[in-house]
Amino acid sequence: MARPKKIVHFKIQKFKNASGTISYRVTGTNPDGSRVRQNFANKTDALKELSDLELKVEGAPERQRSLRTTLSQEELSDAESAILQAGGMPLSKIVSHYLALRSRAKSKGVELDDAIHFFEVRYRPETKAISMMNAKEEFLQSRDALAEKTFVNYERGLSQLLKPDPNKHVHAYTVSDVEAVIRRYSNLNTKKTYRRIFSVFFNWAVRHHYCLENPCDRLDNLPRDMSQIAALSVEESKRLLYAAMKLQDGASAATVAIGLFAGLRPSELRDLKAEDIMKDKIRVAGGKMRRKIKRSIPIPPVLLAWLNEFPFKGLPKGWDSKLKRLKKATKARKWVPDIIRHTSITFQTERDKNESFTAYNNGTSSKMMDSHYRDTIDDEKTIAEFWNLTPATLRAKPPKVDLVIKRRVEWPDKKTLKKLVWHKPLIHAAKDIGVSNTALKMHCVKQGIELPRQGHWQKNPTL
Repeated sequence: MARPKKIVHFKIQKFKNASGTISYRVTGTNPDGSRVRQNFANKTDALKELSDLELKVEGAPERQRSLRTTLSQEELSDAESAILQAGGMPLSKIVSHYLALRSRAKSKGVELDDAIHFFEVRYRPETKAISMMNAKEEFLQSRDALAEKTFVNYERGLSQLLKPDPNKHVHAYTVSDVEAVIRRYSNLNTKKTYRRIFSVFFNWAVRHHYCLENPCDRLDNLPRDMSQIAALSVEESKRLLYAAMKLQDGASAATVAIGLFAGLRPSELRDLKAEDIMKDKIRVAGGKMRRKIKRSIPIPPVLLAWLNEFPFKGLPKGWDSKLKRLKKATKARKWVPDIIRHTSITFQTERDKNESFTAYNNGTSSKMMDSHYRDTIDDEKTIAEFWNLTPATLRAKPPKVDLVIKRRVEWPDKKTLKKLVWHKPLIHAAKDIGVSNTALKMHCVKQGIELPRQGHWQKNPTL
């Protein structure tokens, strides 16, 4: 169909006056039929008048006239109704925009109504953008009440999410991003630990409006740990206890005995104080269950014998290092982080013959015991032998342990040591004392003893 011709109502005519000057005439017809004929000496004035007249005509109601169309009467009525609802927007523009939106939604495999519903349910106008690096620091600052070990685990775990882009926004992390981190590890317990850390972090981020959902909620379930529950045998328990007696004059003996015969968690041992050890029971109020469970554990005779000889004065200094040496001396077939507690619960259950009673004393449940802690022992003699592992019993028949006992160094007094290091080269002075050259240097620095400068003995070989 040809484009309709534009209706021209007014025009400008240029003409020459009798005097020879040029003028401009605006002529035309108004919609009401009246004629317009005005002369102007200046073309600019003529153009302004023409513009004013055209604006006046455009504001006037258009006269109805018949137009040829391919639309039916119903389609024309529908178009008129749509135009009335359009609020002044061109109908073609509205239709084009709608079709484009529907096409975009269809390309994602959803209908337009479903896409809008998804947006309405999840949209949070208050969501704030924050990088993972800044969110990690803010999260850790909010966890100042955590135990030091737990805090370190959170920091180490969240550092995995910073790779490869620490500036990535928290709301941009997906299930695939979390899975990629967890997939790097093969150990099931490690996977569970990182999932737990990530879930706590993203729950915190959702509460602070840094993301809309916790991606950990949509992770696949990890397989159950079907490996056999680890517990020390009686012979391994003997080696552990005897090594604890011998290491640094029994500095770790009380801690090991409490863990082995009372079943405290590692975190509970760390928080245990000397005043918590009473005459016939141990008061447990610390550890990771401190907000949920406070309990009293009866002291069995075997543990009482250990505490009488090795009083508990708190967790010994360098406990983690000492435990590594004890682990090596024990030569256990399998060693897991809570194996001392596993062993205790195993032998307590066989002794008590009452799972609920044992679970209560150990601050756990029968289900947790069967799933994570308890092994099975059928030999009554073995059970009786375990509950008779007193210091006297072990001394009467000591087990063989491979425990390297470091010789205690007898350091000279400060005055003698200062004279020695200036009398002969450090390598010879260290040999006289029976230590390494490095150990001698560190001890002198600690004592505030000034050492000869490098090259001193080359310049003064006769000293």
